[in-house]
Amino acid sequence: MLEAFLNIEPPANGGASPSLRDLENELARCKVCFGIDTGMLKEISENPQYNQNILVAKGIPAINGTDGTYVFHFNPKKELKPKEKADGKVDYFDLGIVENVIKGQNLCDITLPTEGTEGTSVTKVRIIPVRGKPVPAFAGRNTEMNKEGTVIYSTKNGHLEYTNGKIHVSELFVVEADVDHSTGNIKVNGSILVKGMIYPGFSVEANGNIEVRGRVESAKLKAGGNIILHSGIIGSGLICAGDMTSRFIENCSFIIKGSAKSEYIMNSNIRCGKSLKVSGMYARISGGSCVVGEDLTAPSIGSETGIKTELELGTDPYIVERQHEIIKQIPELEKQINSLTQIISLLRQYEAADRLTPEKKVMLDNALFNHETTTALLESEQQELLEIDESLKTKGYGKIICSGTIYPGTKVKIGYARLTLTDPIFHRTLYNKDGEIVQGTIF
Repeated sequence: MLEAFLNIEPPANGGASPSLRDLENELARCKVCFGIDTGMLKEISENPQYNQNILVAKGIPAINGTDGTYVFHFNPKKELKPKEKADGKVDYFDLGIVENVIKGQNLCDITLPTEGTEGTSVTKVRIIPVRGKPVPAFAGRNTEMNKEGTVIYSTKNGHLEYTNGKIHVSELFVVEADVDHSTGNIKVNGSILVKGMIYPGFSVEANGNIEVRGRVESAKLKAGGNIILHSGIIGSGLICAGDMTSRFIENCSFIIKGSAKSEYIMNSNIRCGKSLKVSGMYARISGGSCVVGEDLTAPSIGSETGIKTELELGTDPYIVERQHEIIKQIPELEKQINSLTQIISLLRQYEAADRLTPEKKVMLDNALFNHETTTALLESEQQELLEIDESLKTKGYGKIICSGTIYPGTKVKIGYARLTLTDPIFHRTLYNKDGEIVQGTIF
């Protein structure tokens, strides 16, 4: 009870009006002991009002708690639609099918419910407030809530899924069918499994592994881990930081940091950091080029028609790529140093003639600094180039193992030794011995 009222009947038969003590005793009899308006009681005793409900006590109402609230830092209702670029053009290959997150990323902010504030009735009884409702338990797989219960964050790198009222972070993104216009290009922080094929013009990129059960045609693949192609790949580009396995490879360009396996390779350019092995019913390497860091194994190399097939062993493609970068950068650095030297020489002449203005002094200081840093960079690049050259000379080379035929038209480079086959050779290994390519028997 939050309010108490007095209603005084007029005195009868010459009776007296109630005194202040009478009023207080009546309230006490009714157990009203909190929030009493003593000023009102005094006024009533001095100027009684009859047959009226007069408010003489007022309690404190309870204040119910507020419900918890939340703010998602993602769109729980995924809508696949082409992205609009900054220039206003629409990219029909980017539908935003994947929402990538990183470990520690804030996925949801939560405001906790409040307990509310107690009230007191006029009879001095505690009035318990209704506590605010908490937000639903959103944290799902690979997500956690902080100790305060105010943030849900990701515990893994992956992609975000919101299903059945739960926030999940999955390390594996599964495409149930094909990668085509219904999905757009796909890029994930984790790994990806494509149960169908990858259609021409589309790309799939993963920080982890890529597995494709269907064929890949005229597409681009890039993986921070391994790539497994259960079918084959045609006319595509591929970059793989781990190992790569494919049923067949045709008219492709590959960069593979680890090892590679395939049933056959035709008219493709392969850069493989470790070993390359071709085996199976149609096993052969025919056309194109293969640069392999370690051993190359294939039952058949080249073709009876003499198709040009180039094999290079003992060279890490990544080191060679860096070598080519440095060779290209050195002339540019030398040109920059030459230009800076001319500027410094001119400004020094102004300085000697006491004509160096504050602006030209800044120019001189900048030119001297840039000359010093560019010269240091050039020396570093030249030293790295020497080290690469030396490592390529001293590196142990792999060998070519061919259980069948190596056909004419095949060019072989192992280390710095070269060989162009004009006649077929059978059941041989090729390796570098004392700077020359020699043949050995397969046991």
